[in-house]
Amino acid sequence: MTNELLRKNAEKLKIATVETAKESERGIVDIETLKATNESLIATFDEVMQIQQEGRQKRQQAEVEMQRIEAELKAKLLQVQG
Repeated sequence: MTNELLRKNAEKLKIATVETAKESERGIVDIETLKATNESLIATFDEVMQIQQEGRQKRQQAEVEMQRIEAELKAKLLQVQG
């Protein structure tokens, strides 16, 4: 019984020691995690830039429309005055 217990404990110690060594030699963060994080950040930047571009276009369109409305109002005012 004691011999069997010693053998089992030795095997458990071996497994634990090997796993600990593997984990300690592994980088803090896996390269795959860094790649995934980097890709996500790049996709986020791309999406934000797209949203900003769409916003600029909408503001430009709104400005053109406001100028058209203003010109229409001025024309009507001149017509009423004349």
